[in-house]
Amino acid sequence: MHLQTVLILSAFFLCNAKLPRLKQHIQPNELPQNLEFNSHLQLLETERKNVRTSRIVDQYRTRHRRESFNSRSYESGLIWSHTERLDENGDVILRWVNTDSSITFRLEARTRGYVGLGFNSARNMRKADLVVAWVDDRHGNAQILDCHGLAFEDRAVADEVQNYELISGFQNNTHTTVEFRRQLDTCDRQDVVIGEDTIQVLWALGPEGSDGELPRHVQSGSRPLRLLQPLAKPDSIPLKYWDVRISNFTIPHVMATLFWCKVFKAPELTRKHHIVGYEPLIDSRPIRNGKPVVEKNSLSPVHHMVLYECAEDHDKRQWSEWAEGEGFSGPSRPGELSACVTPIAAWAMGSKGEFLPENVGIPLGEKGGVSYYMLEVHYDNQELHEFLDNSGIRIHYTSSVRAHDAALLGAGVGVSALHVIPPKQRAYRTLGICSPECTNNTMPEEGINIVSVLLHAHGTARKISLKHIRGTEELPRISEENNYDARYQQSRIVPGGRRFFKGDTLITECTYDSSSRNRPILGGYSATQEMCLSFVLYYPRTELAGCYSMTPVVEFFETFGVREFYGLSMMQVEKIFLSSGNLDGLPPELEANIREHSLEETIMQGDDQGVGLMKVLVIKEPPEFRNKTFMAHLNEMPWSEPLLTEQIEKTLSKGWHMTFCKKRDDSWGAPIQIQNYPNFTEISHNVASDKNCNYKSVRLPSMTTTTGSATINTLTSTILAVCLIIIVAR
Repeated sequence: MHLQTVLILSAFFLCNAKLPRLKQHIQPNELPQNLEFNSHLQLLETERKNVRTSRIVDQYRTRHRRESFNSRSYESGLIWSHTERLDENGDVILRWVNTDSSITFRLEARTRGYVGLGFNSARNMRKADLVVAWVDDRHGNAQILDCHGLAFEDRAVADEVQNYELISGFQNNTHTTVEFRRQLDTCDRQDVVIGEDTIQVLWALGPEGSDGELPRHVQSGSRPLRLLQPLAKPDSIPLKYWDVRISNFTIPHVMATLFWCKVFKAPELTRKHHIVGYEPLIDSRPIRNGKPVVEKNSLSPVHHMVLYECAEDHDKRQWSEWAEGEGFSGPSRPGELSACVTPIAAWAMGSKGEFLPENVGIPLGEKGGVSYYMLEVHYDNQELHEFLDNSGIRIHYTSSVRAHDAALLGAGVGVSALHVIPPKQRAYRTLGICSPECTNNTMPEEGINIVSVLLHAHGTARKISLKHIRGTEELPRISEENNYDARYQQSRIVPGGRRFFKGDTLITECTYDSSSRNRPILGGYSATQEMCLSFVLYYPRTELAGCYSMTPVVEFFETFGVREFYGLSMMQVEKIFLSSGNLDGLPPELEANIREHSLEETIMQGDDQGVGLMKVLVIKEPPEFRNKTFMAHLNEMPWSEPLLTEQIEKTLSKGWHMTFCKKRDDSWGAPIQIQNYPNFTEISHNVASDKNCNYKSVRLPSMTTTTGSATINTLTSTILAVCLIIIVAR
């Protein structure tokens, strides 16, 4: 009886010691709000109170009291492996370093109010994983709170379980800095799992003095990033560089899309060197009143750049003249430039470039590689501004030759208007095949080793994967992105590399969200059109440069119910697509009509890729579509009918494919073939099964010694000691 009394009293004293002493009133399960909320919203929030959310806030208050400390005298001293500016001005800097199971952040922001960081698949805070931190102005103590965004309202509420651990926090006259960490997978449904996919990193800054309160933020934004990526370091040995860039090129305001090609001569090198990395050089200046100006927040129209090797040609004089010239628009470039087909560097928006693994390099120079290269720059100028551009790529190379010669291989869907994405679709798939006949003819007996992959598409793509098929079995994906964002296209290292044998198959598969579009999207180079490509870095170097597929012309038009056109047979239509728009041999009137519509597309979109032809093909059969152009027919199809779109997707993706296999000298590595989609057993990919979660708190080992925690532990020990003394005395 006495023992029970002592234990009850002990529990009472212990609980009373943990009770918060906060005067501020906080609505349950939410952060402190602005007092200017209207009365209707206050009533709504009151109705949402319940026992569970009250308990969450009480736990949050207690946790704040335990884990606050004098952060001005403490920093983690960690070495940060990654640093990114989250805003254009550099007012918000995020640094981080990760292990196999956890990730630690340092957030530096120009504010003396709260700082917020969030993770989501969308660019808003709804259903986002959020963390909010601030430093108390009076005592300098850092505070942190694990939160999430509501599903139907832009508002943050406290998580049931607090999975972020505060390491340090301090502020000076201008900035607030906090360091904190969490598990990559907290097993908490209110937290986002941080994995290999691109994630939208959200940020928000509160007004000065917003410590412990959350009035509406004064600044906010988002940026797509991949948080788990290898550290890209150049060699410790000195590197040389070669700048391959456009010089004083004016982008006209009348062109929404422009491809510009410029030939460059390789540096004069007496022996073989290796390219070990590259980075972008972006220099685009808007022209105002006839003069180029530097504007801090002006966005460059450079969409992506590819540097190609050009196959050796005995006519060095002609190539030297092109290297001295200004360059060519894509559609009007000389036919000899079709020999520039082997990519060696591919950059797209959001990328910082790439440094190769230490055992591989791409040969450079006349003694080890080729003599001439072509830089292809894609400008996306949908706002129709005028720019002066000097952008390009900086190539890093070394005389210390590495163990293996590497190369880039382009794969995926051939860029053509035959690549169609219907409108009003949430998840529509297309794919391109690199056939086993191609890899069998061009690869060595021991196969190749895949090092990294750059996945590339345009604005409506949401997922891209590079599949590996051997025989009738699918192997684990070589590379995969389930949250693709065209604003962030960084190459992806393949962990441990991947051995790819002769006769294996590559499939590049893209999934698009066209739900906001009212008309079909055609394949092409414009940012308003679509692509589905992968650039694969591998070794040892082979003759293979490109490996693509597209739907055969007859099967394509039959899929949309069209059997015959006026004036052109299906064979003639196919010839036009396969010859990059060559119209030789057509009736003069038809040729003029096609050229007129193709010119319209070229003026605005930089390259036609068959769109102009689609606009002039007039349907003859079947009778119900007669006298309509094919584009008009496409636009009028009932795209809201799921049975129709599902059947079209199945036929075009899992049906017949025309395959292309190009070597570095622009010759065929294998004959053009029409073959069916390969028959194989797909792997079952279940991310949830990778980790057994009970969805509870995953406590991180403490990295700090906090005054509040020490006080509670001391009090607990004292009470237990008193209890033992009384029991012994009795």
